[in-house]
Amino acid sequence: METQPALEAAQKALDQTGRSLAKQDLETCQVAAYDFAWRAAELYAANTLLHYARHQGELEKEISKFFIQEIIEGKKDEGATKKMALLIREKGHGGNYGLGDQHQMFRETFRKFAEEKVMPIAEKVHRQDLLIPQEIIDGLKELGCFGLSLPQKYGGFQDDAQPDHTGMVVVTEELSRGSLGIAGSLITRPEILSKAILKGGTETQKQKWLPLLASGERMAAVAATEPDFGSDVASMKFSATRKNSGWVLNGVKTWCTFAGYADTLMVLARTDPDMSKRHKGLSLFIAEKPCFDGHAFKHKQPEGGTIEGKAIPTIGYRGMHSYEVAFENYFVPVENLIGGEAGLGQGFYLQMEGFVG
Repeated sequence: METQPALEAAQKALDQTGRSLAKQDLETCQVAAYDFAWRAAELYAANTLLHYARHQGELEKEISKFFIQEIIEGKKDEGATKKMALLIREKGHGGNYGLGDQHQMFRETFRKFAEEKVMPIAEKVHRQDLLIPQEIIDGLKELGCFGLSLPQKYGGFQDDAQPDHTGMVVVTEELSRGSLGIAGSLITRPEILSKAILKGGTETQKQKWLPLLASGERMAAVAATEPDFGSDVASMKFSATRKNSGWVLNGVKTWCTFAGYADTLMVLARTDPDMSKRHKGLSLFIAEKPCFDGHAFKHKQPEGGTIEGKAIPTIGYRGMHSYEVAFENYFVPVENLIGGEAGLGQGFYLQMEGFVG
């Protein structure tokens, strides 16, 4: 395709910008660094699309050329958009997904599951603001989809030597066709925690937690966002303080999707009270709690700490419920600090390792 030279020129310019940014302190040029990352992602997507289109029919090539041109020029052409819409309407859609046998099997299996198990109840769950039915959770456990992002040596599907996230993408896409809230997003919570443990957890933590997450025996939720600071990690005040053989958590987290049913929470907390440390004063913990199936929950530990949550009413994305969760002197054992002593101050980086997936 004739877009190849334009992409190469854009990549060359981006590389030059990258070399310039590498010589600067990123704290002082955050906007430029953000723009650079955005542009790099766009060009990566464009090159991937170009490779895909070469093995497709004329319609796919035209669509790919259209989107790549938008990326190169950095603006939308409304006239071209209407023209492309008419072309798609006229010719329909076709082509293949470029999947190997295993990923094609994933696609067919989970498309069938979405159509037969998820779609028939999706509207009821949404309209009545219900929790994901247990049969959906159990069905996904049986199909092994909670281990799609984990190596085989920890109970997952991925080849130990050649990690491949295509399976996760395909399965998420097909389940989301049935419902994002009660299927598609369900498998991303254990993935986030798993990636963080894979990146920075101790070998003991990997051996303990990853097989439990892969099998679905443990269900995960993420507690990162705070009511006053959103996802501004540098300003977060939720604290973790050393006590005896562990840590105590204090503070409030919000938009904790699936936090009621989940029995394993990934919690981002400030372990260094010096706010000048900003994101470098944060660490990541695994907090355990009982499973609850309602819109509110409360649990008191034998040590005296409490965790309490209430679902936040939402107009969409129902099924998993998003909670505001309050921790008061909530105890977590020392072995639940991800990475152990080496994990102190690494919470932001480990969290992002999970989110980037």
